Amino acid sequence: MRKDDIQVSLDGSVVTLRAEVKQEDSQTEGDKVLRSERYYGAVSRSLQLPQDIEQAQAKAKYDNGILMLTLPKKGGTGVQHLAIE
Repeated sequence: MRKDDIQVSLDGSVVTLRAEVKQEDSQTEGDKVLRSERYYGAVSRSLQLPQDIEQAQAKAKYDNGILMLTLPKKGGTGVQHLAIE
């Protein structure tokens, strides 16, 4: 699969991967084609993560057929104490 055929989208804590699969296979003998097959289709997978993602720092890298996603957690503000008036 080529890098250009893959799409990664982020929505809060949901990561969605989509890809267009294109594969062609043929067997020839000289100038004569013995067999020719083509596979085309779309695949999609969505993952629900336990926390929201810091979208500005998220990265995707594709190298030698491996897609690596770096998805840092969104920093929480921690406990906030309110002053009583």
